[in-house]
Amino acid sequence: MRKKLLLLILLALLAALVACARGGSADVSEEEVLLETDFREIGSWPEKLDVASGTAVQLTDDGYELSSTSASYVWSFTETEYGDVVLETAVRQLSRERNNAYGLVCRASGGENRNGYYFLISGDGFVSIRRVERGLSSPIVDWTPHNAVRQGERSNQLRAVCAGEYLAFYVNNQLVAEGEDGRFSSGVVGFAASGSEDGSVQVTFEKFTVRAAAISRR
Repeated sequence: MRKKLLLLILLALLAALVACARGGSADVSEEEVLLETDFREIGSWPEKLDVASGTAVQLTDDGYELSSTSASYVWSFTETEYGDVVLETAVRQLSRERNNAYGLVCRASGGENRNGYYFLISGDGFVSIRRVERGLSSPIVDWTPHNAVRQGERSNQLRAVCAGEYLAFYVNNQLVAEGEDGRFSSGVVGFAASGSEDGSVQVTFEKFTVRAAAISRR
């Protein structure tokens, strides 16, 4: 009897640990799919070449490509605004330089200041969640190395949670960062990428899914 009770306790503890590993400090349930694309439909996403800033956004046979020849960010967003969502994409780095930043954005504004929450990885294995407001980027979770990131010219699966004030970032199914911020409650969603003083960045987003999210505290 004691052995059985001990086994049940151990199984309960293991289940709790697994739940925490998957969901962080909040329970976020994924609900209906709001948007899903593999970028194969011509004209489905905006394309833009800006010679002055050295940035480009284009649909290719492999997906949705963002590139920048400098530390200037290049963005692309939906027209539809969303509130509580879970974003998921597969992204492949094509450029060789590892000092860069790229990833997902939620609750962004449609103006030139590009306000919003940025969930970013770098080619040298760092992760960050950032709030951009009035052209200034401040860390919710500052740049931190994490071995979940596949470095260099490789693919990574990214998942960003924006539910209430809770923000969480997963890379290749591992929780790599989480935090809270209540500045933005809704906005457009999409992608961002930036090179650096060391070189350019070129990445291709291969799929993109937006799901509605509901949050409850643990």
